[in-house]
Parts: sequence; structure tokens; C-alpha cells
Amino acid sequence: MKILIINWRSIKDPLEGGAERATIEHAKRWVKDHGAEVTWLCPRYDKKIDSEVIDGVKFHYIGFPLKRNISEVIFTYPIFYFLVFWTYLTKFKGKVDVVIDQVHGIPYLTSLYVKEKIVVYIHEVAGEIWDIMYPFPINHIGRFLEKLIYPTYRNVYCVGPKSVSGELIKVGIDPKRIITVNYGVTTPKSTKIPPKSKDLTVLFLNRLVKMKGPERTIDVFNEVIKKDKNAKLIFVGGGEKEYVDDLKKKVKSLKIEKSVIFKGRVSEKEKFDLLAVAHVLLNGSYKEGWGLVNIEANTVGTPVVSFNVLGNRESVKEGVSGYLFEENEIVEMASAIIRIRNDEKLRLSAINYSRQFDWDKVSNEFYEVLKK
Repeated sequence: MKILIINWRSIKDPLEGGAERATIEHAKRWVKDHGAEVTWLCPRYDKKIDSEVIDGVKFHYIGFPLKRNISEVIFTYPIFYFLVFWTYLTKFKGKVDVVIDQVHGIPYLTSLYVKEKIVVYIHEVAGEIWDIMYPFPINHIGRFLEKLIYPTYRNVYCVGPKSVSGELIKVGIDPKRIITVNYGVTTPKSTKIPPKSKDLTVLFLNRLVKMKGPERTIDVFNEVIKKDKNAKLIFVGGGEKEYVDDLKKKVKSLKIEKSVIFKGRVSEKEKFDLLAVAHVLLNGSYKEGWGLVNIEANTVGTPVVSFNVLGNRESVKEGVSGYLFEENEIVEMASAIIRIRNDEKLRLSAINYSRQFDWDKVSNEFYEVLKK
């Protein structure tokens, strides 16, 4: 089978996230286990690289690196839409069996020109995220286009958690066209708890963008530091310099800069090393597709404290793998973090909870969808 994936990011893009990591886990298994030929079409992350092969998946790059500021949305994204359309017509039309339209906030409108089977792989309906990320009128336009565009797809919707299928139904998608494909985890699962840091260590693991909630993560940690002056908050993830600088200014204004570390992007090994020594993963996101980072933390005995939002409430099992809180419960979240530090029973139950998620199983299920 020849599969074309159209995505907004390469797995090597500094702004890649859970959607890209989930997609590569599926794609590399389709190549290895089923002999599929998989091409991933997306913007360049490096102007010098036109193509490369990663885990057997052929990455084909066009255009130039994309960011998330307003000028990009208004001017650059429309240009890139045309480049995708033109590349499909000249290089892939009639040469693939299925096209996966990787929707992450903005779909590729493949329903308007692709003749092959289309599978829409979607991790979240942006919805209110438009209001968090963009000002008026961009936010209203984005929300309107979601309701207008999604129903135009004539083929299958393949989604992650059930919460996403519920949101698709709200924007007019026939439930019969929705197939749920769950997620897995990539790290080897252990039944032993790795040694934790001497001082209380709280980890934020996500892209540093407003929708992922780094600002309110700082607010929660500011309450933690009042209770434990030796506590540390580590930010792991990349973001645009201007926004990261704003976060650092916020930390400095609260006079907690000596307790907060910005690590930036790290390797997979370092990521899991940091997860292993952390006592808590603090997920400040306003909305998740599912919250893959939550399960990754659980595999190394690190419980999650998060806001009770879509995605997190599907991946965090209350009292088993972590705890969920409402938006106004900042102080309560801080108290839970202090309490979790010495909760070995919760750490063990988090590990056991994570053992049910298997990439091999779910990737085979996804491949069966592509074959139909």
C-alpha cells in the first residue's frame, strides 16, 4: 500500500508535538510490519533539507518553516495550501492508494481535490483554542471554518480519544464515519519506580505555546514554592523566542527564577530521564487531543496533576494515574503536588495503568482502516 500523509510538521520540526509523535509511531510500523510505502508531506523545518528518510518513512519537504503568529495565518498558510495542492497534482495524484489528511487545528482541504481515498486523522477539534491563540477576527473565522470544512470530507474520520469523536459530531459529522483509534506509548514499561530527585521536582512537558498552559503552570508552581522553598519546576519543550521570553519575564516578576529551569527541546532519552526523576508532571493545557505526555510520565512512575479539560480527562485516571482539577483550583493543585511527592502507592498504580497502551496493537488497527 502506498500512503501519503499530509501534515503541518516534520517529526524533526522544533514545533512538533504529540500529533506528530503519534503519527510517526503508526507510520513506521506500517512500513516495518506491512511493507507499506509511506510518504510524509509537510513544510520544511530546515531550508537546506528537501527530503529525508526517518524510521523508513519518506519525508518530502516543501515551502519554508511555518510559525503560529498572525501574519503566518493570514499570508503564509494560504501560500502553503497552494504548494500542497500543486505538489499533490504533480507528484502524487494517481500514485498513492490513500491520503491521510492530518488535521491539527487546520485541515488541508484535500476533499476539494484528492481523488484517492481520504482518511482524516484528527487529534482534536480546535474549538475554543482559536480564542486562546488568536485575537478577533481570526478566532471567529477559524471556528466558523471548522464547522464549514469538516463536513465536506467524503471519507473516513479516524480519531484518537472518544472526546474528539463527540466534538466532530457537534460540527456535523455522521457518527458512522468516525472510527476511534487509541494511542500507545513508546518507552519500555517497567514495574519499578526509578529514583526521584532529592528536592520536589515538577515537570512541564509540552510545546511552549499559550494553548498548552505554561503561564498557568507557573501560577500553580508559584503556590507550590510557598509550601516548599526547595521545589523545582522544569520546562521541557520548544517555543517561539518571543513567547518564551515572556514566560521568563513572568517567572522573574514572581521572584522564582532560581527555582524554574527552561530546558528547551531535549532528546527522547533525556526526556524520559527527566520524567523519571520528576515527582509530578504538571499539565497546564487548556485542551489536549488525548495527552500522550501524561501516559509517558506514568510509565516511569510519575503521576500527573492537570486541569480537567478534554484530552486530559481521557488520559488521566483520577486517583490512579494522577488528579484532575478545575480552572480555579490553583491552590488545590499545588497542595496535591506537595502530597504526591511521597505517595509511592500512586506511583505504582500509575505504572500499572500505563501498561495497557500498546502502539503495535493500535497501529495494526489503524492499518486495517486504511485497507478498507
